[in-house]
Amino acid sequence: MPGLPVWTRLCPVDVTRHPVLAGVAELLAAPETRAALHEGQRAGTYPAEVVAQLRRIGVARLFTSEAEVFHLCGLNAIAAAVDGSLAITLGVNALALLPVHLGAAPELRRRVFRKIDDGAFAAMLLTELDHGSNLLRNEASAAPHADGGYRLSGEKHLINGATRHDVLVALMRTARGGAVAFGDFSVFCVDRDDSVEALPRWSTLPARAADIAGVRFHGTHVPEDSLVGKLGDGFSLVQRTLTLSRGGISGLASGCASGALALAREYAHTRDVYGAPIVGLDAIADHLVAHAELDLVTAAMAVKAAVAANAMGIGAAVYTAAAKLACCALAEEAVEQGRRVVSSRALLAEQPYERFVRDVTLYGVFDGTSHLMLNDLSLRLPQIVKARDDVEPTLPRLAAMFAAPARPLAALGDARAPVRHLDLPTHAKALEAIDGGVGFTAFVALADAVVALGRGLRGHRAWNDQGVRFALAEALAWLECAFAVVELADPPRRAAVGAPALPEEQAVSRDILVGALAGLGLRARARLLAVAAAADLPVPADMSEVERDLVAVRAAARPGARAWVRTPLS
Repeated sequence: MPGLPVWTRLCPVDVTRHPVLAGVAELLAAPETRAALHEGQRAGTYPAEVVAQLRRIGVARLFTSEAEVFHLCGLNAIAAAVDGSLAITLGVNALALLPVHLGAAPELRRRVFRKIDDGAFAAMLLTELDHGSNLLRNEASAAPHADGGYRLSGEKHLINGATRHDVLVALMRTARGGAVAFGDFSVFCVDRDDSVEALPRWSTLPARAADIAGVRFHGTHVPEDSLVGKLGDGFSLVQRTLTLSRGGISGLASGCASGALALAREYAHTRDVYGAPIVGLDAIADHLVAHAELDLVTAAMAVKAAVAANAMGIGAAVYTAAAKLACCALAEEAVEQGRRVVSSRALLAEQPYERFVRDVTLYGVFDGTSHLMLNDLSLRLPQIVKARDDVEPTLPRLAAMFAAPARPLAALGDARAPVRHLDLPTHAKALEAIDGGVGFTAFVALADAVVALGRGLRGHRAWNDQGVRFALAEALAWLECAFAVVELADPPRRAAVGAPALPEEQAVSRDILVGALAGLGLRARARLLAVAAAADLPVPADMSEVERDLVAVRAAARPGARAWVRTPLS
């Protein structure tokens, strides 16, 4: 299907075979739909008519009875490639209903899903204006009522769907005392009624047509059976929810990068300034090459996060955090490369590229900022780099991950699931040893360096420096991106992990693949050198040689990559 984001090409599950997703893609490809969404973005009006059309197609099924990771992440990527406001309007349903899938009693789950199937949309009420992402400081509360159930009071802010969505999944304080504890919070499913006040919409820079506003509860009554999970289990439930939803955000970032690249390439092939299309200029071609490389990496890491989440549930926390961190950052860079091609027209509200410039800024702060992701990864580092006596082969484990059948969301949130991760040097060597693929030797050295520096930091004074920990965590994220790229885009390695072969017309340009890998290696190298310098630790590999190799292969691939972006568009 033409015009789809790279995410859908790389995914081992052909999500476009699902009739609802195929219908969504067809609707969003229609020029009249895109024109309506563009006008809605300019005016800041909720995409009500397009949402109504999507409901008629049956989009609710993706959130309820047929909800699973691949289709939800695919929906995010397909929608974000066209319009960020619509993408997060749809995406918030997946986010809000995740706690219901993971923790609700069967009768509550059936009741909520019936409302969604009948046309309602859901909103997730987590944040409060004074406390932002620090959920433990939240004050909105649910107090037991003499007649049974609970009464809700207080405000939630910066809520997607706050004025229009009818099923409100709210994290509320249910205990008060001295020191705040995780068990002080619970999650409730709330039906909007007259006691729920919709506060004025916020005017946002990105996703201007999305319904971002606040909600004020005036003693709103919720029955006992509207409690999701157990009383006091709310914070744990939200943590599990966000661990899984981060993979969905990386899907949004991937779709945004792909949609922006399609526009930038089209512009470069049709804009005639010096007697020929500007794509013939090396500087323009190089921006498109960089955009394509970033688009590929973003898609591969987002797909890898979905594969891991489906197979391991919340045990995929390293992969989903790395994807949220890397994909959102890379998508911003990708859109910037395209902006340099489109130039001043990217700054005009009447032109289509402008929406990507605005909307891409949202994903990096959606469901946890980059700093939170770096902190989460840095806390995992001691486990990731610790010495193991019996390191098992990584390719069979990875193949099992890719072969796992799509699972319902309710099966993914087991709080007892251990966080799992492949041994970095072992996996790098296994990928490097596969014949016929692009060069991967530099990443063996980089994986060794991540582990060696991580072990060297244990008990070291520099471990107390958050910047040092974050730099090593970022190097880990770039390494994970490199693994994902070759596993999903390099034919012999894709075969080795058991993913179906890409059709010839969907194959990734080898030159774009080589350039993307070189860029990731140089990023990881820079962060590792920063760690070594700050901690005064030796780097256990010749980083100068790594740099020379990566720069050389990227330079060798550049002519072919330019030729690829100059290929006439079909």
